[in-house]
Amino acid sequence: MWEPEMTPIHDERILTLEDIENVIDRAQEDAIVRFSAEAISKRHGALRDAARLQALVTIAKKSKDQQLHLNATQNQESTLSELCTYAPGLTALRINDAGVNLGGRVISRRNILPYATKKMVETDNQDFAKVLNGRTIDICCISGAERQYMSPLFTAKKSLAVKSPAAMSRTIVDILKLVTTSDFNLLDSGLLDAFGVFANELFKNTQEHACRDEYGQDYISHVEGMITSFIEMDASVYKRDYSGHKRLLDYWDSRSENNDEGTREKFRCFQISFFDTGPGITGRAFGDKYKNASYQEERKGLLKCIEKNFSSKNQVGAGHGYPTILTQLSKIGGLIRIRTGRQCIFNCFTKEDQDNWMTNPTEQVELLEEKLMNFDDWSNRELSPVAGTVVSVIVPLRKESDQYSLF
Repeated sequence: MWEPEMTPIHDERILTLEDIENVIDRAQEDAIVRFSAEAISKRHGALRDAARLQALVTIAKKSKDQQLHLNATQNQESTLSELCTYAPGLTALRINDAGVNLGGRVISRRNILPYATKKMVETDNQDFAKVLNGRTIDICCISGAERQYMSPLFTAKKSLAVKSPAAMSRTIVDILKLVTTSDFNLLDSGLLDAFGVFANELFKNTQEHACRDEYGQDYISHVEGMITSFIEMDASVYKRDYSGHKRLLDYWDSRSENNDEGTREKFRCFQISFFDTGPGITGRAFGDKYKNASYQEERKGLLKCIEKNFSSKNQVGAGHGYPTILTQLSKIGGLIRIRTGRQCIFNCFTKEDQDNWMTNPTEQVELLEEKLMNFDDWSNRELSPVAGTVVSVIVPLRKESDQYSLF
């Protein structure tokens, strides 16, 4: 029998990708993991922030008491309000049915969620200028909420009303105009269209399959959404995230820049992360087939889901989301990262890939399928299983003669 007073409590950092994987490992133990509200709500770019969200969901789904454990603070109202300002905290609140344990005091979810009302209304009204925090905009579709089917992503208040690719692209354009400001005019129109196709397929898929588990049972609670951010990643803070594979390090080195004094190295980019709290990509597509499979078998199943024309949706013409966004990323030198199940894979594209589109487009098309599926593991670390799926895309920007441009 589980006894909370006998359960060890671990105060954990949740900043870097390594910290986040350590927290996910901890979630597998019969222990309580505790954070500060500030650490949960801090903005560090869409890739890190969505990874943190996924770790919080994984902890919640493993939790015996169904409480989000936070350190005690002097100002409870400020702490709870901060928790409701951003997708990681909102998602953790929805998945932890028993609410928040604030330094030993349990506060019900019903008494906390009113702090999120203003943000949810502004998001549903597509008043993105008010939702913007720093250089980040997030959208959360929270099951059971009055505004579950957010109008930036849905045309009506029902699960089947996901916006068309063209309409989804317009939503992303509106967000990116605010997030990237003057750099927006330098973004490739084909890339913006591709994001529309990709987002349309992802959200249709979540509405069909991420609202129930791998056995087909409906979840009591679930959340889907996206985070978009512009960020200048300082090497001293972020480069370690990209040290797990030579291709990642090479990618960082080719995309980062030094300041005029040569004292600071930064990687300028915008990032978009799509997240859900479902059974993972292979769980959506194949049910429990890979539940107890080997790591390699699960990886093969994941890659199968990414291939062109593969779809678990009941519609004609589906299965083009990943190939479409990957093709555009190969043209502008982007990166994609997928964390689901025990997998964390990535693909990134070099300046040579970009140049080949300009000089040898026929050859590039012939090599396209091979390049698009050239996924590697983010690191050689043995990963614990996570709840849900996070797909993050990085689009690099470069400052040349005081003007940003795509690499």
